[in-house]
Amino acid sequence: MALRYRCLRFIGPSYFQRHILCHRTLSRFQHSLRHRTCYSSNSSRSMHHATPMEGRLQEQLDRRRREGTLRSLMPLPSPRELVNDEQHRIDNTEQPSSSSSPITIDFASNDYLGLARCRNQHALVQSAYDRLFSLNDDIRPSNTPPSVPQPPLLGASGSRLLSGDSHLARSLEAKLAKIHNRPAALLFNSGYDANISILSSLPYRDDDAIVMDELVHNSLIMGVRMGRLNKDRVFLFKHNDVIDLKRVLEEVASSSSTQSSTLVVVESVYSMDGDIAPLKEILDLAQGMGAGVMVDEAHGLGIYGHTNIQDLESNMDDDSVPHAGSGNTTDRRHDEGKIKGGTGVLAALNLESHPALTCSIHTFGKAAGCHGAVVAGSSTLISYLVNYARPFVYSTALPPHSLISIQQSYESMVGPMGEKRRKVVFQWVRLFREEISNGITAMKEEFPGLDFELLPSPSPIQAIVVPGNERCISVCQYLRTVGKFDVYPIRSPTVAKGKERIRVILHSHNNEDEIHSLTKMMLISLRQLMTFPDRLKLTSKL
Repeated sequence: MALRYRCLRFIGPSYFQRHILCHRTLSRFQHSLRHRTCYSSNSSRSMHHATPMEGRLQEQLDRRRREGTLRSLMPLPSPRELVNDEQHRIDNTEQPSSSSSPITIDFASNDYLGLARCRNQHALVQSAYDRLFSLNDDIRPSNTPPSVPQPPLLGASGSRLLSGDSHLARSLEAKLAKIHNRPAALLFNSGYDANISILSSLPYRDDDAIVMDELVHNSLIMGVRMGRLNKDRVFLFKHNDVIDLKRVLEEVASSSSTQSSTLVVVESVYSMDGDIAPLKEILDLAQGMGAGVMVDEAHGLGIYGHTNIQDLESNMDDDSVPHAGSGNTTDRRHDEGKIKGGTGVLAALNLESHPALTCSIHTFGKAAGCHGAVVAGSSTLISYLVNYARPFVYSTALPPHSLISIQQSYESMVGPMGEKRRKVVFQWVRLFREEISNGITAMKEEFPGLDFELLPSPSPIQAIVVPGNERCISVCQYLRTVGKFDVYPIRSPTVAKGKERIRVILHSHNNEDEIHSLTKMMLISLRQLMTFPDRLKLTSKL
């Protein structure tokens, strides 16, 4: 099944002749704008002199508002609330006290290991940053004359190909390539940048093909849209379905030459469902059919690694699952004795050197608690991206402080701190799934038509399907206002209609009482939806 994309329309002279130079059309449009009431935050008529484009923007927003799909930024707590909350939550050296009463309890962020809010982590970063810039030899060559100005302390000052390169960036890339068991690595300003850089810049031929899991992230889809590959050569396969992938690859092969190239694009952990891709089966199949595989490890980094392969399975008590240290999971670590785990699903499954693996992308805005991303792959691929990846070529590089933050995040993620926090995370995953699953099973006996579902997921990303945008929103509003839980509805069209869900993300900085309270109130809200199906405003009591 070919992936259908809308093509960008070239705006040529005929466009302006039809829509700009046509006096009658323009006059009617301006007349309609003068009579439209548009309100800003202070209820003033902010569009009195609106341009035609402003009118179109407002029409699109109005359409989303009518459909119930309009996005907006959530209200923020007051500065006083933030200070009180920080005193309770930000220091993650120990588990939070059950007596603490934060303003909102985090079940929404991607800060799985709590590094983004950890004072100890902040101190490690700041100490390393201060130490680096107190030693000039660490940031510029030893033969640099004293008259040469100090390298920039704050911004990078330019792209990597101009003034923004540094020994710090080069050494970090070398270290990350070694950690991810690949020949080379290249830093990007975000995971989004990294994904669109790869997929938009590859030198496609007419009979090349891209085969994508139907649930891949928007950044991967946009990378393909921006590339030169004909849209008829982009294919989807059913989510995590290796049999369907084989069918699609065979279809692609039947219409390709011997010189064509096929790239399979997947994620290791899917952010909307929390499930894990069958990477070994995908890579083995791709190898057998002459295809390469690109793996986005955004939600795998920091969470999985060769020390907790058992946590890749949703049945945590399955004795058939190989545990850390069994087989050859540690043999490949040669001189990386300090690395304990947390480097991703590919590492957990010993697939980093698989012949079919074209590249992996590791994003730092989730478990790493900072910002940026790295592409790990062959030296040829990295050299190509330096030349042709437009977000890399034309963007100001990551500043020194970001580079230090990434460096220190890896030290924490793969060391004893990361090991300890991963164990806590998966303890909460087991607890949450047990309580929600038991509750929904009990409700099904009482309500035979129950349409709620806890999606299968072994990861910290848990999703309870609550079909319908309004129902999904009402449950979240109840949990936020009554329980002070920071949770969000995932609505259509972000997910398929009928698959709207409450997404819950579990962290090392959550505690047992918070999990018990969340599951209890979640089940209360779901029961209210079934007991009073016409009442969307939920209350604290049945």
